[in-house]
Amino acid sequence: MEEPIKIIENETVNENAENVSEVNNSADDEQVAQTSEPNQEPERRFVEGRWLCLDFQGKFLEYIDDEWYPLEDENLEELKKKWDAAPPAPKPQAYKCEVNGQKLVWCPSTQQWIPDVEVDEDFLAAYNANYGVEYDYSSMEAPKKEEPKKPLTKEEKRALKKEKQREAAEQAKKWVDIGEDKNTNVYVSNLPSDVTEESFVEFMSKCGVIMKDPRTNKPKIKLYRTETGDPKGDGTCCYVKKESVDLALQILDEWDWDGHKIHVERAKFELKGDFDPNKKKKKLTAAQKKRFMENQERLFEWKPEKPRSYRPVCECTVVLKNMFTTDEILANVTQVLDLQDEMKVACERYGTVMKIVIYDSNPEGVITVKFDSTEQSDLCVKSLNGQIIKGRRISASLWDGKTKYRMEETEEERQRRLAQWERFIGSEDSEEEDDEVQHAREEQVEAKRRKVEKEDEDQDFEEDGEQEK
Repeated sequence: MEEPIKIIENETVNENAENVSEVNNSADDEQVAQTSEPNQEPERRFVEGRWLCLDFQGKFLEYIDDEWYPLEDENLEELKKKWDAAPPAPKPQAYKCEVNGQKLVWCPSTQQWIPDVEVDEDFLAAYNANYGVEYDYSSMEAPKKEEPKKPLTKEEKRALKKEKQREAAEQAKKWVDIGEDKNTNVYVSNLPSDVTEESFVEFMSKCGVIMKDPRTNKPKIKLYRTETGDPKGDGTCCYVKKESVDLALQILDEWDWDGHKIHVERAKFELKGDFDPNKKKKKLTAAQKKRFMENQERLFEWKPEKPRSYRPVCECTVVLKNMFTTDEILANVTQVLDLQDEMKVACERYGTVMKIVIYDSNPEGVITVKFDSTEQSDLCVKSLNGQIIKGRRISASLWDGKTKYRMEETEEERQRRLAQWERFIGSEDSEEEDDEVQHAREEQVEAKRRKVEKEDEDQDFEEDGEQEK
């Protein structure tokens, strides 16, 4: 059998080098190259049980074992008649194929396979949605660079701070409405005539945690009373969470309490008459507000069961009594500073001293010392309780977390204390000084007084926080 002939893009080429040269030199080669396309095959027909085709020279080829072989020992005229009578085999799509379920078509201009889709409005919309629209960025204006802000001078910062303080002071003098998103108050009416604060708190606690006043540490509830002190039958309650308000409206409204159908609604506060800013409560400091929020969030934390050896935080504080007398403090105000230094040195033998507070207005001569752990406070109590210091028998005990040792002083005691502070900072020579120096000393005395009062308030607030723990 002769060597097979390969069919390449509608032309047959003999594998012999001489035949290939003849084919390339033929006049038909140029025409075949112009009409050649990928995957194009010659026309074939089924004649006498075999597949035949004609090459570009008009000679018959037979398809045997995936190859085409020339037919020479045949009656070409009779075979030609049978060829003309046989129907041509259907040609496959020369320019189309399918890959991974995607129909592709051959693009002669780009010599690439491209998706076979119909370009319509839906196709264009999907194309723009996926690939967007081309923009001519060269014609667009470049974004303007923001000029860096000039740093403020000290005078400008000081003026800006004063302006903010002035605006805050003006705002504090005005009536402020509580927004619906922040209002957690409910108004309750038709209460029994014998209702008390304790029973009202117990009733309202069915739907959530009641907020506590950060100053008094008492639940923020109010029962309205008559001039004689009898309950009117209505009141307000402030919850911590807004969701508790919705629960109260759903559950407690129309509740039967000793034959009284309770009515619950969202509280609305309105200004009656002129607003008096002097009656407005003093704002909490940043430290007090932070401590209050932490204590409030702690109510909703998951707490594991306390071990048997658990001891409250308040027991880290030691209360020392009979350390001084109020007359000694009034006679010599510097004794407060001396006592603080002496107690720090003496108590550091038992552990790390966190804080020392001297209640100079308490007639029992109280000093509290806070340690880092209960082991250190126990050692301090064991060592100092019953000891005699400066002729006085000292009483040392652990703080119960409830007792408050700050005493409210009378106006006379306050004036005496301020007079002692004035003498301490040298105001006895104020008559010989000019008005400017006198004014500066008065401001210094007032600042010292405010500092002492603030320390007392912070200590009181801290005691409330530790008690809450």
